[in-house]
Amino acid sequence: MKKFFALFYYQFLQSCRVPESIFFTILLSPILFIIFGIAFHIDTEYAEFFLPGIIGSMVCSDALYAVGPVIKKYYSLNIVKYFYNYPVKLPYLFMGFIAARIIFILFSMLLLIAVSYFIFGFSPNIGTLCRYILGIFLIFTIYSFAGLSISLWGLHDNKDQGVIGLYYMLTIFLSDCFFVLTKANVVFDIIGYFFPLRCVLDFIRGSNISLWYCTAWVIALFVGFAYIIKRISFKR
Repeated sequence: MKKFFALFYYQFLQSCRVPESIFFTILLSPILFIIFGIAFHIDTEYAEFFLPGIIGSMVCSDALYAVGPVIKKYYSLNIVKYFYNYPVKLPYLFMGFIAARIIFILFSMLLLIAVSYFIFGFSPNIGTLCRYILGIFLIFTIYSFAGLSISLWGLHDNKDQGVIGLYYMLTIFLSDCFFVLTKANVVFDIIGYFFPLRCVLDFIRGSNISLWYCTAWVIALFVGFAYIIKRISFKR
C-alpha cells in the first residue's frame, strides 16, 4: 500500500507540473459552464439538467484522451518492458496514474458545483452528489476501457486518433449532455443508447434502472479490452 501511495503521489506531482493538464482537466469545464450558461440563459431548473451533462462530458474527455493515448505510447515506445523491472507491479503504476486523474476530476466537479450554485442558483443535495461521484467513476471506467481499446487497436499507426475524436463528438451530442436532442427524433433516441454516457447520465439524473445498464457496459468493455491486450501481449 505504501508503494501505491508513493506512485500516486509521484503521478500527482507530475500532473501538477504540466499547466496544460491542470487547465484542461480542472479549469476548462467551469469556464465553459459559465460561458454556455450565460449564452443559453440557464436558470436553476435547467442547471439541474446541464450540470450532470458538463460533468459527464469532462470525465468522458479525460478518460478517452488522457488514459488510452498515454498507455498506447508506453506500448508503442516499448516502455512497458522497463516497468517490469520496477520494484512494484505493473498494475500499480497504471492505478497510480488513474487515481491522480480521478483527484483532478473530483476537484473540477467541486468547482462546477460552486459555479452552478453561485451563478445559476442550483446546488445538488447529498443524494444527488453521491450519484455524481458514482457517475464519475462509472464514466471514467467505461470510457477508459473504450479509449484503451481504440488506442491499442491503432497501436502501430495513428488511425485511432480520428476514431476517438469522432466517438467523443457523437457521444456528447447523442447522450443528452446539454440539451435533449434524442427527443427530437426517435432515431436519435435509439442511437443514443449505443453510447454509455447516455445510461450514466440517466442514472445521475434519477433513473435507478440505468445503473444496471452502466454495469453491463463496464463488463462488456472490460472483456473487449482484455481480449485486445491479450492479443498484444501474445504478439510481443
